[in-house]
Amino acid sequence: MAKTNAELLAGYARDCTERVLQTDFEALGKAADLILETKTTGGRIYTAGNGGSAATASHFCNDLTKGCRIYGRPGFKTECLADSTAVVTCLGNDYGYEEIFTVPLETKAKAGDLLIVFSGSGNSENAVRAAELARRMGLTVIGFLGRDGGRLKALCDLAVIAPTDSMEQIEDMHMLWCHAISCLLQERLRDVWDMEIIEPCAGRKFTAALFDFDGTVSLIRAGWQDVMIPYFTEVLESTPEHEDHEAVVAAVREFVDMLTGKQTIFQCIRLDEEVVARGGEHRDPVEYKHEYLRRLEERIRDRKLALENGADPAQYRVPGCLELVLALKKAGVKCYLASGTDEKDVLYEAGLLGLGDVFDGGIHGARDYMLECSKELVIRDMIENEGIDPRDLVSFGDGYVEIELVAKLGGYAVGAATDEFRRRGINEWKRDRLKKAGAAMIIPDFSEVGRLIAYLGGDR
Repeated sequence: MAKTNAELLAGYARDCTERVLQTDFEALGKAADLILETKTTGGRIYTAGNGGSAATASHFCNDLTKGCRIYGRPGFKTECLADSTAVVTCLGNDYGYEEIFTVPLETKAKAGDLLIVFSGSGNSENAVRAAELARRMGLTVIGFLGRDGGRLKALCDLAVIAPTDSMEQIEDMHMLWCHAISCLLQERLRDVWDMEIIEPCAGRKFTAALFDFDGTVSLIRAGWQDVMIPYFTEVLESTPEHEDHEAVVAAVREFVDMLTGKQTIFQCIRLDEEVVARGGEHRDPVEYKHEYLRRLEERIRDRKLALENGADPAQYRVPGCLELVLALKKAGVKCYLASGTDEKDVLYEAGLLGLGDVFDGGIHGARDYMLECSKELVIRDMIENEGIDPRDLVSFGDGYVEIELVAKLGGYAVGAATDEFRRRGINEWKRDRLKKAGAAMIIPDFSEVGRLIAYLGGDR
């Protein structure tokens, strides 16, 4: 009995699935590494193929350019050499079809770039010539091939061969591999350092830089929110008219977040207001502050003791922060540090971190009854007494307040969305609120000092 359409279709799918699972996934993973390495080193990726393979080559460029825009950062610099009908037909007509990839490759590519060729047979003359040229020019060549790999196999630095003789299945596998690599790259890119440029800084010449302390350069107090929010929640839940637990936590988290960057006393003043609003008794906010600091000290005491006893301060600094300050100073930029943490504590902790004498604009912190924002005071002094144009000010911070302050003045606010515990990658919660506050750029940390300085200095 003849098989039904459904049976034939299901049979094809089963056979293709079985063969896909025979893929050399180690080689496919190496292909992903080479693609990521090309982006990291600033290279371009060229793809090429004929017929269905041309469509796959074009589609892969789409995935690398758009699909791999993680955290709003640029994707990969890619070009499919088969995409332009005008160029392909011009070269095919004037030089021969076998040269349609070599001419643009020779014109645009450079050593360190990457060529990915798609060929079911591995013997397409134009792809073979492109691979030969790429090797001579110093490009890396990846082949997504089929059958026995053909002539291209020996010309590729890395060849991944579909384990089938069926051209349809070969093309299916090539597309699946592209999508698998794209998904893998999206995951890897989360921890790759890069700049998310929200507003370009073209035309600016920075003369002053303002740094926040906790979470921006110092990790000594990492996790302070996990002390403040439960404590404030505990206080509010002791009032006569408090909401359910989830609502109280949400209210506390909201005002703690919005006031992060100002002195701790501002959050404690707001706590007192919330207590009174729920039928509780007014207290001096300084009492709340002292109790919070007592609890925080229990959490961070071991970190301070480790530093006092000779631990490497680099492990308690945000990666690259010291190197960035030194590079900015070398470029003629005056560097200031301003914090909502008490000034005596900031001075002490900055000393523990080897940062006590690197800020030529001084280190500024809070005092108990100081009811003006310390960072606003520093900025005001910079503008009024030192004659700094706000457009010439760049700030680095992970708190809502400092980003909003500098952005509203017209300065360039860089949000440091550091994952404080892993010391790499982006904290998505930080990124979201820093963008809402008006950050012009988001970075995970300062580990790529050279790239950051080059961008801020005009190499854009």
